[in-house]
Amino acid sequence: MIDLHKKQQIILRHIEGMSNREIARQLGMSKDTVNKYVREYDQQRQQLLANSPGTDKDSILQSFVEEPTYDASGRSPTKVTGEVEQLILECLEENRRKRESGRQKQQMKIVDIHAYIRKKGYDVSYSSVKRTVRRLRNTSPEAFIRQEYQPGQTCEFDWGTVKLNIGGTGYRKYQMAVFTAADSNNRFARLYKSQDTAAFLESHADFFSYCGGAFHEMVYDNMKVAVKRFVGTTEKEPTEAMLQISAYYGFRYRFCNVASGNEKGHVERSVEYVRRRVFSQPGCDVFATLADANRFLQAECEKLNQLKGADGVIPAEEFQTEKKHLLPAVPKFECCIRQKAHVDKYATVVFLQNHYSVPDTLVDKDLEIRVYTDRLLICKDGKPVAQHPRSFRNHVWVIDIYHYLRTLRRKPGALARSTAMLQADAIKKVDTER
Repeated sequence: MIDLHKKQQIILRHIEGMSNREIARQLGMSKDTVNKYVREYDQQRQQLLANSPGTDKDSILQSFVEEPTYDASGRSPTKVTGEVEQLILECLEENRRKRESGRQKQQMKIVDIHAYIRKKGYDVSYSSVKRTVRRLRNTSPEAFIRQEYQPGQTCEFDWGTVKLNIGGTGYRKYQMAVFTAADSNNRFARLYKSQDTAAFLESHADFFSYCGGAFHEMVYDNMKVAVKRFVGTTEKEPTEAMLQISAYYGFRYRFCNVASGNEKGHVERSVEYVRRRVFSQPGCDVFATLADANRFLQAECEKLNQLKGADGVIPAEEFQTEKKHLLPAVPKFECCIRQKAHVDKYATVVFLQNHYSVPDTLVDKDLEIRVYTDRLLICKDGKPVAQHPRSFRNHVWVIDIYHYLRTLRRKPGALARSTAMLQADAIKKVDTER
């Protein structure tokens, strides 16, 4: 019985074109086992590509990804794992920010960093932390190494923040997902209220729809929506969302080493470039709705893609060549977070500390919440029973008074000071911004 990580490695090596015999040799397992999982994956991909009526995409997707498990027997014996090194880097970065803001006396010493890591539950000695800190401090900056890319092979992804005034609420931070095709330098970007799994999935689905297919390789840094945890000093375990989207579209993924954004090459500058060129001019950071901001962003990206680069290449023209080498298009991925929820005595379900109402006939029932970037769809046995705009604040009650008609008929006196009544006029104006 192999674990999920081994199964994913089989699929990724198969996507890269490696033979089943070589996969079995590298992973140290039976060729029959490799044949089985490769055959299953090929059959499921063919069903997605065919898009025939009656195809159960949810069942196929579930077969790609099951609950990840970690095989502790293969863990490296070293105490300074990738997770510990990441914590040390975060402490050093915090020290840098304190120095820049004039708080030098509030920096963490090595003994403080060691205590912080121990508090996080890692059994690491002070001497190990001291050696790691000295090594990280004395490491010379890595140089950018120019890469040569093939059309349609590699695309880089990253998040960036931009402050916008949307809907007259004042300037707030929004998350910008940026894709950069490595060969053509063609850029694509989308804005979201939160840098979460739903936004991560939706940005990829929109990008691949825009491209008419998927790139063979996607490159990421160690963002939380893509990397679940570090295994050993260099290996990263992907999140379930990362596994789902890569298996669904058929691309392989690659993560940069910790604090090594230069390994991506393009995208770190792409975030800064798009943000500056699109939103820096007067009047270009105020919009009525987020949809208006995204339409403006898309139009401006198209203009940027028409500009001739330093090498004389026009990205939009080169991108037309790249599109011929992409993986085949599949039906658009359903971009939502799915989770189970129990209906409480107030006829609400809870997602991220916020309450959302459902019909009062469903009290004490188990339902499914499908969380999209802008709304929540609540289902029972796969059928929608309620829908609400998604709130990005905390401890908010999003109530639809019509969900309580049965209870109010039986208890009309409860209406006067009920949350449902108090929100009846305001619910349409509820501020779902963070």
